[in-house]
Amino acid sequence: MDNSLLLILLAVAALLAVGGYLFVRSRRPAQEDLYCNFKCPGCGRKLRYRPRQAGNSGMCPRCNKAFTFPALPRS
Repeated sequence: MDNSLLLILLAVAALLAVGGYLFVRSRRPAQEDLYCNFKCPGCGRKLRYRPRQAGNSGMCPRCNKAFTFPALPRS
């Protein structure tokens, strides 16, 4: 077998291995993606938000009512 062909096959195998690793790693949920829930004051739909959004304004995707994300519940 030619050395250049062997080198190309090894490079392709390495790229596939790295790509597979990155794909599997990206599918795992991150630890910091914790959500809080509350009900829309307009339509009552259950909405979720990240803790860093508390106190910021938002809008319901169903009824388009503007609201402020509630403060975090105390543990």
